[in-house]
Amino acid sequence: MGVLTVQKGKGPAWSVRGGSGSVEMLLSQGEIEAIGPAERGLAGFDVRLSIIDPVRSIENEIPRSTQVILIELRPELEASLRSLAILRAEHPQARIVAAIRDAALPVVRSLLRAGVHDVIQLPLDRAEVIATLMQLREDAAKTGGAIAPRGRVVSVVKSVGGVGATSLLTQLAALYAQKEGHRETCLFDLDIQFGNAATYLGLSPALSIKDLLDAGARVDAALLRSTCTRHDSGLDIFSAPSEMMPLEAIEGDEICDLIDLAAQEYDTVFVDLPGSWTNWSLSVVARSDLVLLVTELSIASLRQARRVLDLMEQQDLGDVKVQIVMNRFEKKMFGAIGLSDAATALRRQIHLSVTNDFRLMSAALDQGVLLSEIKAKNRLTADLHKVIEGVDSLLAERS
Repeated sequence: MGVLTVQKGKGPAWSVRGGSGSVEMLLSQGEIEAIGPAERGLAGFDVRLSIIDPVRSIENEIPRSTQVILIELRPELEASLRSLAILRAEHPQARIVAAIRDAALPVVRSLLRAGVHDVIQLPLDRAEVIATLMQLREDAAKTGGAIAPRGRVVSVVKSVGGVGATSLLTQLAALYAQKEGHRETCLFDLDIQFGNAATYLGLSPALSIKDLLDAGARVDAALLRSTCTRHDSGLDIFSAPSEMMPLEAIEGDEICDLIDLAAQEYDTVFVDLPGSWTNWSLSVVARSDLVLLVTELSIASLRQARRVLDLMEQQDLGDVKVQIVMNRFEKKMFGAIGLSDAATALRRQIHLSVTNDFRLMSAALDQGVLLSEIKAKNRLTADLHKVIEGVDSLLAERS
């Protein structure tokens, strides 16, 4: 039975006693009235409803033991987003559900990248709320009840095949893992037809992405980690399958679930995407905190890079953060194309570039080692460290 109490300075709070978890629901007066009575509670949870003003930053005191926080948000308002940031900082173990009205797809994606675990539509539908709570409870059970903050997902997209995106990414991810130390980093090689990430780092994995996909719903944190191969840098690699797979053999929900699980287990998840676009690769991009679009200074590569950016706009992915990385860059006094020309063609500033040292990169890839093991001090590694600084700066803007 709902019990109405009054908290001094906080407004009325309505509690329903259940027994298998605690939920804090922060809603405006009108949305609470729309829910109606809750004599039997919601999905067996202990639920407390509190009245908030969604256009102001929240001041409600929420118990540390709260497992789920459902909050009414106005994503277009800074104060409402500030409330979300406060909840994430003060309750890192809680799952946060955003309740919004007239949710456009870009807004939903933005909230998911901001740390929200799920988004539901206002006015609230009791059946949808119950289904959401039950799913969150199942997810929590799979992780032993521990709900960790979501890691960052960085997807690497190539403008054209042969632009050197995978070779750049393997070196970059290994250096990133070395830098992060105790903060774990992994790399998903989703180029399921031509992926060579593991080979480029001198690894011969026994298991691959295909084993995870074949496991289906049985995949949990333990199975995920048993499938990766650890590099000496500390980077965990989930390799492409040894045999070619049709791109359409992957289901969007399956691969996104894997990426989401990896983001719970790792602090940073790098993803190498195939050159051909699919519905599932677009879904991975939509879940990414940052996309590195690797191109080079050629007419063909820049033209395709522009087409990639146009595709993302057409697929309502214009809100996804994209950074151009100019690979194999050479400063030529009389070059036909310069960085300023490329920026004009792409209609984006280009802040990250990697010098062209084809001989050094080829030697490192052939031997399956890091560039510094071939040549201790080299311009390529220095440039990759600058890319890492850029990645960290861009990811910091997510928080």
